[in-house]
Amino acid sequence: MWAKMDRRAAGQAGERLAQQFLVGQGYRVEAANVRFPVGEIDLIARDGPTLCFIEVRSASSDDWGGPFASVTAAKQQRLIRAARWYLGRLRSVPEALRFDVVGIRWRPAGPPELSLIKGAFTAD
Repeated sequence: MWAKMDRRAAGQAGERLAQQFLVGQGYRVEAANVRFPVGEIDLIARDGPTLCFIEVRSASSDDWGGPFASVTAAKQQRLIRAARWYLGRLRSVPEALRFDVVGIRWRPAGPPELSLIKGAFTAD
């Protein structure tokens, strides 16, 4: 499936899959593709009382470390800045916050493999 899609279409398909996956894990998705001048947040969701900022990453192989390896320190900083913009617009900031990453491994045949890292990094 991956080989037949361009990067943008694969990204959109991956984000839809990630939303379904997270709902199946008990998350409540509040927003998708939230854009600010400092960056974009793929998904914003609640895992119980915790507000989660979620990055969705895809890969077709592990040649470059798989989907999670592409969440570099620079990418993390952009996500943190975007999360701060989002939080600045809320009336009250939730007590618990977390940065999660959903990794999607597209396979040449068969369904994609999704995995989740809760608390993949912190804003400290």
